Amino acid sequence: MLNLLKTAFKMNRITFTREQLYDLIWSESLLTLSKKYNISDVGLRKICIRMDIPLPMVGYWNKVKAGKSVEVKKLSSVYKGEKEISLTLRVEGENQIEDGLSPQMALQKEIEIDPNTNLRIPNVLSDPDPIVENAQKVLNEILKRTKEEKLEVVSLNAYIKVTLKNMNRSLLIMDTFVKAMRKRGHEFNIENGECYVLLNGKERMKMTLKENQTIVESQDRWRSREYIPTGILSFMFEHYGTTASCKDGKEIIENQLAKIIAKLEILSKRLEKERLANEEWHRKYKEERKKQQEFEERKQLELKTFKQTLSEAERYHEATLVRIYADQIEQKAINDGKLTEEVTIRLNWIRRKADWYDPLMNGHDDWLDAGDIRKMHQNDTNSYQTSYYQRTAEVNEWPLAPWYIKK
Repeated sequence: MLNLLKTAFKMNRITFTREQLYDLIWSESLLTLSKKYNISDVGLRKICIRMDIPLPMVGYWNKVKAGKSVEVKKLSSVYKGEKEISLTLRVEGENQIEDGLSPQMALQKEIEIDPNTNLRIPNVLSDPDPIVENAQKVLNEILKRTKEEKLEVVSLNAYIKVTLKNMNRSLLIMDTFVKAMRKRGHEFNIENGECYVLLNGKERMKMTLKENQTIVESQDRWRSREYIPTGILSFMFEHYGTTASCKDGKEIIENQLAKIIAKLEILSKRLEKERLANEEWHRKYKEERKKQQEFEERKQLELKTFKQTLSEAERYHEATLVRIYADQIEQKAINDGKLTEEVTIRLNWIRRKADWYDPLMNGHDDWLDAGDIRKMHQNDTNSYQTSYYQRTAEVNEWPLAPWYIKK
């Protein structure tokens, strides 16, 4: 396995002469090349300086894009150093950097020299981003009500919580950060007073710039402790327990913006993987739930259909028994010489009811068609009807015969 890895590593490694590296450096920007090869733009710059290879001036590639004329510095022929350098093609998803920089540090360096990302903090807030402009309006309202820089922490909104003396500084930091993030393709939105940064427009983290506080014992007998602002600012980002932050320390926050942006962009890749994995889990879960629900629905349908079939089979069997019973009555009447009109009417009535009850016949019955056949298996608890038929049965052997004869 180790030999296979070494072979794959060699296959991705390309050796350039000094002249070839010079042509490469002047064909694409260092930042672009650092994305193709497993080395940061800072490391590539160091190699060029070591091999006495001239580099394009700042703004060179912008002029090339604009179609303006540019000066290409010639490669000096007076050189006695190393003649070749080997670079490794960057493998997708690979984190190792040849010059020893971590992925986050390499990205931080890229951000720091990116001409499109302005991280310089101005002295005066100018043309603020809408997110910062909203906070500035709240600050102006606060300043109208007080002329003192009180120690209490004042919330401009849910995402800026600092003392008055740190208000202006906080607005400048926030405005510079937000504008830089927008330049790098990230977005922001505000929900219920909370501000969220949408990394690459998808991965959401809550953003808060606040002033740290320390707890001291209170001199007020009504309060056991007090929270005193320390003047130290913290920039915090959070997403369901995943956090990224920076605060005033050896370096103030103003000098750490590239670092926190790099942190967030590295973190966004992890959050994206977690989100996609979570979405895939939910997709499979919903799919399994749907299958289970369909199975249960089909199971209930199967059971209902079988019960219906069983009920129809029972009805068929009972209807057949009724017909057999009618045949036996008829045969006995014939044998006894008692096949009277009354018996014949009774037999016809029984057979019509059997046809009506038989699911294969579905015979018509003026009296019972509107009823529910399932009730035939239930006991009739109407005491009035029971007593009526009992009284009628005492007078006639077959209570319906007189009615049918009359009909």
